[in-house]
Amino acid sequence: MRRRRTAAVAAVAAGFMTVTAGCGLVGDEEVLPKKATREPLPPLTAGAVADEIAGLARAGGLPAGDTTAAGEPKGAWRTCVAPWDGEAPTAGAAGAFEATVLRFRQHDWEIVSSHAGHDVTYRTLAKRGWKLYARYRAGADPGAGAALSLTAVEDGCELPGKVRRAYEDPA
Repeated sequence: MRRRRTAAVAAVAAGFMTVTAGCGLVGDEEVLPKKATREPLPPLTAGAVADEIAGLARAGGLPAGDTTAAGEPKGAWRTCVAPWDGEAPTAGAAGAFEATVLRFRQHDWEIVSSHAGHDVTYRTLAKRGWKLYARYRAGADPGAGAALSLTAVEDGCELPGKVRRAYEDPA
């Protein structure tokens, strides 16, 4: 009788060990998954942000835009700003603008503020030390195009007053 009980206990224990080892609960350290190491993300440069803006604008359905700061005052501030300005046919511009904002959100840009007023839609987003000021202004008449602006400014960037007023949300 004692032999049968010992054999039964041994069989149950062997079965338990087999099941738990197969589940990764018991066994060598090699069976257990290794912990992932998180490498710090590289800083976002103005060039990387400008490329992201242009790519996501195109993916959202907007036409190619102007990525220069032509007509703006000279200065060191240009190194911490990634401008994008464009025009789109009024018919599909609002949808393309919202699709572009959605793409930014899918790429880790978080909405900071969002509102509309005086025929202008404002969206401000943030990501890793940058603010993105997205603007959509419908054309005055159906034949005119809608004006769009997607301008990213690095936190701490010293902008001239005229430039800052053009980018920031007035609310």
